[in-house]
Amino acid sequence: MLTTERHQLILEEINLRETVSLQELINLTNSSTSTIRRDLSQLEERGMLKRVHGGATQITKRHEERNMTDKESRHQDEKREIARLAVSQISDGDTIYLDAGTTTLEMIPFITQQDIIVVTNGLTHVRPLLEKGISVYMTGGEVKATTFANIGVNAVKSLERYRFDKAFIGMNGIDLNYGLTTPDPYESEMKETAIHLASQVYVLLDHSKFNEVSFAEVTYDKSIEILTSQKAIQTLNNLNQFKEKYNINGGQK
Repeated sequence: MLTTERHQLILEEINLRETVSLQELINLTNSSTSTIRRDLSQLEERGMLKRVHGGATQITKRHEERNMTDKESRHQDEKREIARLAVSQISDGDTIYLDAGTTTLEMIPFITQQDIIVVTNGLTHVRPLLEKGISVYMTGGEVKATTFANIGVNAVKSLERYRFDKAFIGMNGIDLNYGLTTPDPYESEMKETAIHLASQVYVLLDHSKFNEVSFAEVTYDKSIEILTSQKAIQTLNNLNQFKEKYNINGGQK
């Protein structure tokens, strides 16, 4: 197979599945390990993919964000694992903030705690919460078309009226140098406000969010806990560096 044909196959597979292992690419192209490693290096140098431990992943521009339907189809098992871990942090009677996003959405089916109140800026979260008999408060503001999240000045103002025992926050990237980031400055402001208003803060991240940097920084003024998956714990080659900087809980499957 010609190099250009291999490169095309590799890019098509990564664009289809987002993250692909080295072995899968070897099988796909019927090539040697050294050949695929060389291909990945060449494609990374051209800015067409990002090499990760054991394979490669798709590059997303820092200011761009996938829509909700696309996000829901990615890393579903991981998101459910993280969601279970997150729900285990909730106690009866808690008042919580549930950030918009697909991983926080996965928390809702696992909630069995009693007498909790949920404030959310995620339109997709409202119906499943109500169907479980949970008291729900919705923030105001503009609705973002891609993520169905309330954002903007009015959303922040309405959020500032509340105080939370716990906040569960989604994020697009975490990096050792650039911290927590998201593509949208308006969503960044919502996340920062919720973090400030909560006694305990949990940030939910699957393995694909580590070593990623998006456009807008999310700053915080208190201790936070990173909830992630066993896949992240087992595959991150710089996990110890993250643990030195962040409080990371990988839980158990």
